Amino acid sequence: MTEPTYLSGWKPDLCFQLNTNNYVLADLNRLLFKHFPPTSKLQQGYQFEDANRKQFVLKLKERISEKIDEGSSHISIYGVFIESSQYLRWCDKQNQSAFSQLSLEGYMEHLQTRVMLGELKRNTYKGRRGNMVTLFTRYLDLPHSYFNNVVVMDNSDREPFESYTRSDLNQLLPFLRRLFNQTYSQFIRDPEKHIHAPRVVPTMTFEWQGKKYPLCGGLSKMMCAATYLLAYYTYANTSTLLQLKQPNNASISTGEIWYTMPAFKRRAFKTIQIEIGEHELEIPKYAMTFFDKLLKVSRIISNDEQATLLQTISPKKIQPLQSGTLQAFIKRWVEKNFTFTDQTGRRLRPNICRFRETGAQLTAYHQGEMVNNLMLNNTPSTRRRHYSEGNKLANNGMMQDTMLIREEQVKSSVSTKQAQENLNIEVLVIEEENKINFPDLSRISNGGSCASPFGEKSQKYTKKAQTLGLARERERLACADLLGCFGCPEQVIVQSVSDIWCLLSFKACIEESLFLHLDASHYQKNFNNIVRFIEKKILPNINQHILRQAETKLNDDGLHPAWSDNESVLSLIPKSPVEVG
Repeated sequence: MTEPTYLSGWKPDLCFQLNTNNYVLADLNRLLFKHFPPTSKLQQGYQFEDANRKQFVLKLKERISEKIDEGSSHISIYGVFIESSQYLRWCDKQNQSAFSQLSLEGYMEHLQTRVMLGELKRNTYKGRRGNMVTLFTRYLDLPHSYFNNVVVMDNSDREPFESYTRSDLNQLLPFLRRLFNQTYSQFIRDPEKHIHAPRVVPTMTFEWQGKKYPLCGGLSKMMCAATYLLAYYTYANTSTLLQLKQPNNASISTGEIWYTMPAFKRRAFKTIQIEIGEHELEIPKYAMTFFDKLLKVSRIISNDEQATLLQTISPKKIQPLQSGTLQAFIKRWVEKNFTFTDQTGRRLRPNICRFRETGAQLTAYHQGEMVNNLMLNNTPSTRRRHYSEGNKLANNGMMQDTMLIREEQVKSSVSTKQAQENLNIEVLVIEEENKINFPDLSRISNGGSCASPFGEKSQKYTKKAQTLGLARERERLACADLLGCFGCPEQVIVQSVSDIWCLLSFKACIEESLFLHLDASHYQKNFNNIVRFIEKKILPNINQHILRQAETKLNDDGLHPAWSDNESVLSLIPKSPVEVG
């Protein structure tokens, strides 16, 4: 099929279809004319004033082609294109010569002024300055000295995502579950009807609080609701969720089903695993039912080998769910038809990053930072920047509890518990906000998981901690005996590359600690039984393909971050030899 020829002079070779979340166009034809006219009008032959920058545009086209051939991120390329369009619009408005040092300094001063007026965040300015540096020096080969007088700003006003309160979740989760379940029931009765339906024809209905809503694009709405529920259950971020492939089953425990789904993180250049298990280790039983439904729908839409878990039809073409679809779902349908507000009166909406922060807070509260590191699969610096704040309202409530109890302690000279009783504070804000309505999370930093983290061993562990003054009287601690896991009937080993990598790292860390012991017999007394148990009872039962992948990851990436320092095992050395079954 030949390319159409446009009498208007619009050139298809200057227009790039980028594989971003929304499959956007980077049309360089628009940069040739003043004020960045739309593509449709250029194709129709509308007349616009020539901007005399063809040489720069052709250079830009050449570099974009090279970047695409090299496999560069299309999102990054589009970011540079958008920044160039903003810059050129400013140049046209101010009658400045484009791509000169003078116009660059003027444009950046304009952005700096917006920061000072509070219209732009310092963090946003930093990103836009980075795009301009890329455009000028890497795409157009202009001297970096152009930026000598351009202000550099830090990202000190970056705000971490705020977690949801229990009240917020009680509004959002029932809505999302109801939407998914109702659309699923209608879809499953006649899939072909909904797959081939025109986008403007309502084929489903949604009932909420006594009112019935007709749904156009019901399939997309079902998948959007599923995405937010998955974010809540797995703590995964947007890019990870949208990349998830339809899973394979993987388990060597007691007959339960595990689903594992790999996703590639471009910026971290690593593959991570999202896991959902039937034995209630990470999500409740009803969430497993939800996931089974989602997987069934996904396979009806497409069971291709490379099919993603979250798919939709647009238009009459099966494609992975995109972030733009999620945004349209929220802005054009949820916010148009429903009003959710938090306890401070602010508008409340589903947000994947806030679900992730909620999970981070719950995990850190109940199982500590090490397990939180495993669940979020981010570096400590990323967690500090994005997932460390909690919820402002809940934080204020916790602070108020603390101040009232401390004041009562001083006035009445009583214990913390007695002060709480004197003030009739039955449940602290921190306890209420971190109350888990789903089964206890139980991934363990030694690479395994626990089917009963609050079982009999937990009671002994909690009692010991209370005796040492490390836990409150009513506080319940999960079992944290990392060495005692091996041979414990509650131990579960999940066959995923990430977990086996962590297990192999734990084993390697133990083995490398030999030189830290007094002698070989001292080492054997402490750790020999553990190493033998892993080698003889766990590794032979692991799928060999998964084991090889984990071993390759260990060789290529090194030890898991939880075990990057072999001295970290010293704190695990028991006072008496560890017995394993």
